[in-house]
Amino acid sequence: MKFRAKLAEWMNMKNLAFLATTLSKLTKTCVLKMTKAQFTLLICEENSSPKQILLWCVIDAPQFFNEYDVEGVTRDDKIFLELPTEMLSSSLNTLKSGGSNIITVKIKLTDKMSPCITVEIELSTEYGMTRSCVHDIPVRIIHMDYWKEFKDPPAVDYDATVEIINLKKIRNVIERLKRLCPFIKVGVSSERMLCISAESQAVSCVTLFKNCTLISHKEGEEEQCFRIDAKRLCMLLTCEQLNSRRTLLHFYNNVIHFNLNCDHFFIHFHVATTEE
Repeated sequence: MKFRAKLAEWMNMKNLAFLATTLSKLTKTCVLKMTKAQFTLLICEENSSPKQILLWCVIDAPQFFNEYDVEGVTRDDKIFLELPTEMLSSSLNTLKSGGSNIITVKIKLTDKMSPCITVEIELSTEYGMTRSCVHDIPVRIIHMDYWKEFKDPPAVDYDATVEIINLKKIRNVIERLKRLCPFIKVGVSSERMLCISAESQAVSCVTLFKNCTLISHKEGEEEQCFRIDAKRLCMLLTCEQLNSRRTLLHFYNNVIHFNLNCDHFFIHFHVATTEE
């Protein structure tokens, strides 16, 4: 079983670091699934059986990494690992602001008394020399008997789909609304616009986003409104720093599905509704 990857493009380094930070805010551990074509990070609902995947980030490995090689124990060369998100985030934290002095980032599977993901960051100094910063992240190898629990969620026939133009603006609105109420409502209004609202004993606030495009909406469907945890949604929306090229918001069966299309990778996450 072997894995190694190398990054030399600064923007990809920065995106990987921001992604790790987002994961660390949501959960203590995540699953890393590696194949010849994809490098996938998964977050599952705690204590759920079977596993319910809440967030999955699919990276086009040959395009994202400058070098990438995986050798698994099966014919299709799959590797599944469980790793602590806080250690992954702290290991990559230098990449957020390192800038031009970061030369390369190497990531590989190593055996140091126990299985580890080793992150080696090569940096240049003002004297023209180089130095290396090495982090070892302990991992748990997931046996192939359990791989079936980590399949990507199946395709769904959505009730409505909205394209979001400015995810940062939406996150800023939710940040303000959560001060009024711990829960907000998200949906498609009768005017066919994205609608976000919050209500407390003192005030009721509704925000309509006119520049969000309603791509699809099932005929006969009534106006939908989903009540969700504002704090959790804000944490998920920190991924707006990744500057997605296209962001879609899907509604179906009391679940909101965010789909962020970034350069060489996709991020998907589900936000379940809560009852009043």
